[in-house]
Amino acid sequence: MADRYRMFSRRTAITAAALLMLFLSGAPVRASGLESHVLPNGLEVFLVRDSQVPLVTIRITFRAGAIVETAELNGLCHLYEHMLFKGNERYPSQEEFMAAMKRLGVANWNGGTSTEYVTYFFTIPSDQLAEGLAFWAAALQSPLLRPDELERERQVVANEIAGAQAQPEYRLEQAQRMALYPDYWFRRDVGGDLQVIRSATVEQLRFIQQTYYVPNNAALFVAGDIDTQETLRLVHELFGRWQPGAGFPSIEPHKPLPGQLWVVVDNSPAQGLAEVQLAFRGPDTAADSASTYAADIWTQMVSSPGGRFKTAIEKSVPELHGGTRHIAAGYYTQRDGGITYFSFKLTVSEQETLWDSIVRLRAAVLHELEAMCAGDYFSPDELASARREIENQEIIARDIPARFISDLSFWWASTSTGYYTGYVEAIRAVTAGDVCAFMRRYLLGAPFLTSVWLHAEDEARQHIMQRTQGRQP
Repeated sequence: MADRYRMFSRRTAITAAALLMLFLSGAPVRASGLESHVLPNGLEVFLVRDSQVPLVTIRITFRAGAIVETAELNGLCHLYEHMLFKGNERYPSQEEFMAAMKRLGVANWNGGTSTEYVTYFFTIPSDQLAEGLAFWAAALQSPLLRPDELERERQVVANEIAGAQAQPEYRLEQAQRMALYPDYWFRRDVGGDLQVIRSATVEQLRFIQQTYYVPNNAALFVAGDIDTQETLRLVHELFGRWQPGAGFPSIEPHKPLPGQLWVVVDNSPAQGLAEVQLAFRGPDTAADSASTYAADIWTQMVSSPGGRFKTAIEKSVPELHGGTRHIAAGYYTQRDGGITYFSFKLTVSEQETLWDSIVRLRAAVLHELEAMCAGDYFSPDELASARREIENQEIIARDIPARFISDLSFWWASTSTGYYTGYVEAIRAVTAGDVCAFMRRYLLGAPFLTSVWLHAEDEARQHIMQRTQGRQP
């Protein structure tokens, strides 16, 4: 499944015996006690009752982040996320805001911006539920967005971005974004543009608030030791007057890639090693949810340490650093901008042989992809094992309320809660033919990006940049 925000818990996971019984029975994998409601203003509410521990986690998530931004607004969702902690009508300053959380007994809290969602959460004692809901109701509905606070926070966020840009990985990631999504690369850039952040105004942030931080573009998740009826009453009372807005915009589709792409970045800190990645676009949940299930099964099978794919690549490319240990393949699920990828590390010798290794590596990967649909590449046992591994992960995740609503909120933003609650059943139905159909649509014969990340001295000796110019291999 996609990479997701994970939370740790001291609670004991479901037992291996219980897992086995679920696998043998084919029983539905659901979180017990899940209820869903929609307020008249469009706010979706998800309640999960679990009274084993006297704690409750409250999470609010918006369909926002980089995906809703234009080049002129790139980074303002990130900046607004910071500004939410700066005070509101109930807690006018950041000091009062933080003091209120301390009084509530907050044990774990944070906010975050991603490509397709903005989320906030904290965990509190369950006897503080009413105050906890009131806390977030005030924060979301009446942020002050004071000019003096904005002036200070612009610099904080600018420093965050500048720090990220100083990391060796940044140039590679930015180059990959702009190559794979040339028309709307900013919809994948979470941090944002430094100039946009430094010139941001209160009026721009009010636009973000009134357009995207609205109930019809939000979901509230409450999980733990709760009375669901009383919780729903409180939610209606505290969030029912929240005014709706425009909400999630219509997203322009990305244009097809014109052909094979290359990106070479020479700022790797590791001399003597080159990281080579092959990246294919899609599938996206907005356009083709069905293929995402097959992509997840495919990921499990090609990632097997002793599987045919990794073994074949190691045999074809002896220069692989660490053998199969540093071969990675996977799929990252997104509403807009899903990526299927391969990653390898190659040893760079003193001679000019890296280019030959990269060409041989690409050819080996493409050969294996063709073979996957040409015969019995993956055995029935491998397909069954991939399903079981995914089921295992999901059963454990859904047995922990805070982790469950974290995952649920991700999927609510990137596709739908129905996608997630029906996920395991859909995975169980994936066939070898479905996996092949996914590959034929998104991998076989499709244009892809080859990125090479290596040390500047290795690049000066190997001339990889020069070799890629104008090539359509």
